[in-house]
Amino acid sequence: MLTRSGIRAGVAGAALSLAVAIGGAILAGPPAQAARIVETSQPGVVVIELSHADTVAAAHLGAGRVINAVLGNDYWGVILETDSRYRAGAYYRPDKAASWNDVTGHQVISEAAAHPGGRVVIAVYVDRTKSLNGHPLWIQQVW
Repeated sequence: MLTRSGIRAGVAGAALSLAVAIGGAILAGPPAQAARIVETSQPGVVVIELSHADTVAAAHLGAGRVINAVLGNDYWGVILETDSRYRAGAYYRPDKAASWNDVTGHQVISEAAAHPGGRVVIAVYVDRTKSLNGHPLWIQQVW
């Protein structure tokens, strides 16, 4: 079943991918490649892997701001690298019954872009019931 949050997550993921693709053509330096879509065994889950060049382009364009503009800070999740400077900002939110972090999409993407080989992986859950904590969008840092 397609929900409003699933649609918003899909729009945020698509907008982020489009911004990366356009940014690769606009920015000087190494061109960004098309984001890689990874098949999953779960129907309704789309995983988008950005290369380092894609992640740098996304950071320069401010594409991470799309996440917060579309989903706010309460409707997406993040998996930070163990040495991320934003891990220290985590705290427990009883209303969500989960560990929380107020890091923005732009901060997550920019920090990954600043690391050699750093990139982000985006998971869009069209069906929120299949997602951890019901978030329609997850961003993971990888470096």
